[in-house]
Amino acid sequence: MVDIHCHILPGIDDGASDLSVSLRMLDAAAADGIDTIFCTPHYSMRGGPRADRRRKTLEPRAASLGIRLLPGMEYSYSHIHEEREELRPLGDSSFLLIDLGCPSLPPSLGEFFFVLERRGYQIIIAHPERYLADIDSCAELARRGVFFQLNADSVLGRNGAPCRRMAERMIRAGHCHFIASDAHGTHRTFRLGECRRRLESFRGGEFAEQVMTRNPQRLLNNLPPETPEAAESWFFRIFRRR
Repeated sequence: MVDIHCHILPGIDDGASDLSVSLRMLDAAAADGIDTIFCTPHYSMRGGPRADRRRKTLEPRAASLGIRLLPGMEYSYSHIHEEREELRPLGDSSFLLIDLGCPSLPPSLGEFFFVLERRGYQIIIAHPERYLADIDSCAELARRGVFFQLNADSVLGRNGAPCRRMAERMIRAGHCHFIASDAHGTHRTFRLGECRRRLESFRGGEFAEQVMTRNPQRLLNNLPPETPEAAESWFFRIFRRR
């Protein structure tokens, strides 16, 4: 499996605090069946070069576990305007991972997306189920051509009932293109395997294959993800009772 959102680099942000935690995270990722990790620390003005150095310190251990580490960054909408240099997409792709971090869509969002698209970037919204207040905002974002990454822990209910319900609504409406761990350490770890099994049981193997295998592979090839079809409501009534 491919994890497109992970805070595994030591001492960069609020993720892995030191090298020992990063190494334990690599062991956990291998045990979860993950073979590719995009290292996506929270954006900082000089975070790119430092992130590259920290990633290289992990590469020997990762390679011994059969894991490939790729560069990336998680940008905050409130801070991305500070970046004057080229932005850091996921790996060699044109996809930017952006955390909007607000319950409603800012009025300037359309212009912001237009500028990024003119610069050749495609946009993935990080874990919108954690902060967006209504499904209409997801529909508006989808009309603007962005894609959505949900956290495995939200789908599994580990981020609380409101996040789980929003994740269900987004999946039901076809507003889910990727599932990622957003792992930050041993306390917020990798549960992609568990999430995949849950999705297979309640949404079907085709959907789980699409958002957890095919779409991440398409991202690796800089191709836009497939958009899942909307699900029938009865399916998620069963899901919610679990």
